[in-house]
Amino acid sequence: MKRIAVILCWIAVAVTGILLRFDDLAKRPVHADEATGARITATRMAGGGKFDPKHYHGPLLGDLAIPLCRARGEHGWKSMTKESLRILPAAAGSLVLLLPLCWRRRFGDGPMLLAAACLATSPLLVYYSRMFIHEMLLVLFGMLAVVTFGWKPKWGLTGILLGLMFAVKETFAISVMAWSGAALLLALENRRALAAGWRDRQAWLVPAAISGATAVLTALVFYTRGFTHLEGAVDAVKTYFVYEVVTGHDKPFGYYFDFLAVPANAAGLWWFESGVLVLALAAFGMSFAKQPAAVAGNQAGEKLAVRFLAYSAAGHFLIYSVISYKTPWLACLPWAHVCLLAGFAVHRFARRRILPKAALGVLAVAALILQTRLARQATGRLEADERNPYAYSPTQQDVERLAVWFGKIRAVTPAGALEPAAVVGTDYWPLPWYLREFARVGYWADAPTGLDQMPVVLVMTEHEAEVNAALAATHVSLPRGLRADVPVVVFLRNDIWQAWMNAD
Repeated sequence: MKRIAVILCWIAVAVTGILLRFDDLAKRPVHADEATGARITATRMAGGGKFDPKHYHGPLLGDLAIPLCRARGEHGWKSMTKESLRILPAAAGSLVLLLPLCWRRRFGDGPMLLAAACLATSPLLVYYSRMFIHEMLLVLFGMLAVVTFGWKPKWGLTGILLGLMFAVKETFAISVMAWSGAALLLALENRRALAAGWRDRQAWLVPAAISGATAVLTALVFYTRGFTHLEGAVDAVKTYFVYEVVTGHDKPFGYYFDFLAVPANAAGLWWFESGVLVLALAAFGMSFAKQPAAVAGNQAGEKLAVRFLAYSAAGHFLIYSVISYKTPWLACLPWAHVCLLAGFAVHRFARRRILPKAALGVLAVAALILQTRLARQATGRLEADERNPYAYSPTQQDVERLAVWFGKIRAVTPAGALEPAAVVGTDYWPLPWYLREFARVGYWADAPTGLDQMPVVLVMTEHEAEVNAALAATHVSLPRGLRADVPVVVFLRNDIWQAWMNAD
């Protein structure tokens, strides 16, 4: 009966996490970063789109999305859909919550079930598992590297995973630094055991060298497009020296702590994930408690795992906090470390006294209930609401309605009457996604000549006054919302407007 109960608990956790990630996946408007990623994917699908070391991150996201889109009958920019693109990160996020299964035999069902539940219900991880960006693939390969590091045979597996991380995103280097720092701290704490192990260094030096080689080889396969574009190998390294960070994302040192741990009231809800953080800190603190000699030897592996996760999470957050450029999704990988660490709070639970057991049990249940509720709200009614702390610069529903409206106008006007369309200004993404039905669209940083002849003109706010003066006699202006606090003005030529107004 106990075994059946454990299996049912694992099924319940998996089903909950998967439903949170896949339910109504295509409903939220396309985020600006999703639209740029979709455009790059479509370009690579058509045989172009070499890696750009100055922008956008690694090629693996698009390379994995291409066969998925094709399997669903989507072969290009105009035919690909939100759902097809988002299936990839949703699947990656679902696999992340199952990773504690890799440690179940070693550390027990209780701790790993709690870790899986924390991963499954985390609003941060759920929200960004539903967005076509690189982060959830980075989390999957990164956490897989952590939980499989001690597996045997170790020949090259860690290297392959590191290479995949590199092919996803250049920030894998931050993870390598955080993990290296954690390993150094563990080495200092276990100097005597390390000295003994150094005499048998041949046993780990060779696997380490093979892992390093496989990491480089794996990354190069994707950056060079199967070694057909060797310049990509140089660009993969060059990106660390020439990458251009987008402005407007500078935040204070304590941003991630405030974002995840400090309760904030918005849209009638208190947003925080500090319950999991408290569980993780409890697990870390208990790793320093003295244990009876009879069990101390058995707990050596647990202590190493707990300390490594704690030091790695702290190292990640420290590095990301020092960097002024900050976005919520950068916290996904370090927070996955915290969720996995939180499970160890109930390790050897039966041996604890009644009061600590009761406190940990209440805290764990309360944290999971709260997280599940927040995850549902964050991906439901508030998924594109700027009051949702996870909805970073969300695209407004107005843009979805705008695309539908253009389709209705197209139905009551002659073929091609809406073209060419013009977009004037900068920072206009995700507009290109919603203008895919236009055969001809021009994008200008400044207003071009002949704009009064264009049937449709979309203008960003920096050029609104200038364009409004130029088109006052020829066009009707209609303000719309693009992203949170970022409007766009649609100018529709008078003859098109009249055709629409006269339509049944």
